[in-house]
Amino acid sequence: MKQSNKALPSSKKSDTPKYISLKHFVISIIATVLLTASLMLLGMWYWKNSSTDASIEQNAKKLGDIYEVLATDYYKNTDKEALLNDAIKGMTKSLKDPYTEYMTKEETEAFNEDVSGDFVGIGAEMEQKEGHIYIASPIKGAPAEKAGIQPKDELIAVDGQDVKGKQLNEIVKKVRGKKGTKVKLTIKRVGELKDYTVTRDTIHVDSVKHEKHGDKHVFKVSKFQQGTANELKNAIEKAQKQGAKHLVIDLRNNPGGLLDEAVKMANLFIDKGQTVVQLEKGKQKQEIQTSQAPIKGINKQKISILINEGSASASEVFTGALQDHQVAKVYGQKSFGKGIVQTTREFCDGSLLKFTEMKWLTPKGHYIHGKGIQPDEKVAGAAYENMTVIPSDKSFKLGDQSKYIKSIKIGLNALGYDVGDINESFDTTLQNAIQSFQADQKLDADGTFNRETNQKLTEQLVKKASEEDVMLQRTLEKLKE
Repeated sequence: MKQSNKALPSSKKSDTPKYISLKHFVISIIATVLLTASLMLLGMWYWKNSSTDASIEQNAKKLGDIYEVLATDYYKNTDKEALLNDAIKGMTKSLKDPYTEYMTKEETEAFNEDVSGDFVGIGAEMEQKEGHIYIASPIKGAPAEKAGIQPKDELIAVDGQDVKGKQLNEIVKKVRGKKGTKVKLTIKRVGELKDYTVTRDTIHVDSVKHEKHGDKHVFKVSKFQQGTANELKNAIEKAQKQGAKHLVIDLRNNPGGLLDEAVKMANLFIDKGQTVVQLEKGKQKQEIQTSQAPIKGINKQKISILINEGSASASEVFTGALQDHQVAKVYGQKSFGKGIVQTTREFCDGSLLKFTEMKWLTPKGHYIHGKGIQPDEKVAGAAYENMTVIPSDKSFKLGDQSKYIKSIKIGLNALGYDVGDINESFDTTLQNAIQSFQADQKLDADGTFNRETNQKLTEQLVKKASEEDVMLQRTLEKLKE
């Protein structure tokens, strides 16, 4: 099963690290803004912790003393691990820095998987539609496919337990497990039920997809995980053999990943010895440069990059490098704007602390934090792709005013319903549109936008987005000019 993952652990564990290697540096984004949350910088450069503040040792002792008192003398039994974790999380929260956080061992394990591209499961993407769980796409060669599970199979039970009424993330946890263990899935196919026993294994998910659009070759890079640069290199070399002249690197909604992969990926296009990114901490600066020659014949290809507001961190490092070196022309919308760097420290118990340590700049010294990277040529996507997400716990009716009502109108308009003026007012035209949509979706057509209507609207917009790609098509048209 395809999982949501989060980053590599440090190779060195220490409760009192004196030096910080570049492999511990993490650039992350807020999880509620983008689906993934980190960028770890790998390398051989070290920052030295030069703090000599005597109060640090005193305060650390005080914190330890308070913990000991509460853990031993409080009138009720205390969860000592929870007490410690909450104390640490309280410290990180006090910084009011969304990129600084403490993770328990369990949270760290999930975080550690993301940039590796590996997870343990059965190797099948699942989706929830109208209260049913379906197999969307078994990964080729993965245990699910080998066991005979097919796309559009409906999952009825996991190890004999009915999945009806359960949320997808809850079911995912049941299907996941330790490598080598077995899970029994009850599948419904063409009205018949059948049990499949699948042995869980380590699954690798590629981060690069290659599509050909006429004479344009598009490479969709979903994140910067271990091996991403090599994936792209292989895909480009394959395209070169097919006579490719124009390469489009699609980084839309790519939240980041490993910086050393971003550097390696930039090196596919940029000559050896060129600066890809600058790291800065106070008065200390370090330029990270390419170490090898680019892909043979890459200078004969025309390179374009496609970004949007979901392109962050490592995506911006790569884009900024190719833009500054005038290797590629950038299309799309302004990127997210994440120009600060986090350091990770993993401790002996498997927990991890991630905190902001420095900032990064493009080769020409542009600091993009909070600003983003501006494309050389703006390209708009479909209006519904950028609408404000409507909370599932909110409902709206005739006479209401809200920014979310504008989103409702944008979404229904994209699906072909007449909503009148697209504004924040819930008027009778919108009520009629909602009633029509509800009737088409076999819902109670009362004209109130509720949780069920929201879910159906989201499903239909996701389906529409999977069937069309307005920004990409508009970009490809511009490349013909």
